Amino acid sequence: MSEYTQILLKNDLAEIDRLNQEVAEFGAQHNLTVEEEYALYLCLEELVTNVINYAWPEGGEHELNVIVAVNPEEFRIEIEDNGIPFDPTQYPEPDLSKPPHERQIGGMGLHLVRKTIDHMSYQRDGDINRLLVRKKRAKVPA
Repeated sequence: MSEYTQILLKNDLAEIDRLNQEVAEFGAQHNLTVEEEYALYLCLEELVTNVINYAWPEGGEHELNVIVAVNPEEFRIEIEDNGIPFDPTQYPEPDLSKPPHERQIGGMGLHLVRKTIDHMSYQRDGDINRLLVRKKRAKVPA
């Protein structure tokens, strides 16, 4: 059975601090390892920042819903927003064979998320974007 926390955020980058604080408390309650906490922060910061910066090009105040869940086998992040459709699973990988100054701008954050996690899926349900990210937890010897 998974334990979870649900965090409702405004589309304001200042909300990232509150998100990190709530996730730190959740991680401490559920004995996440340092590596698991790092992966969780990296994924949340990148994915939530992208939603805040790009989901609502018309501006205005909006909300996004973040759910972080953990069980002995994995942790899971779900992000829901009503912004423009965007499927990060279809965003191309950056061309790492080129020097940084010759690469297309953007995409490195998603690249880091992909390298950190085990699974990412996207669904558009009506006017809602739903992104699911999962990472297996390390087995702790008994």
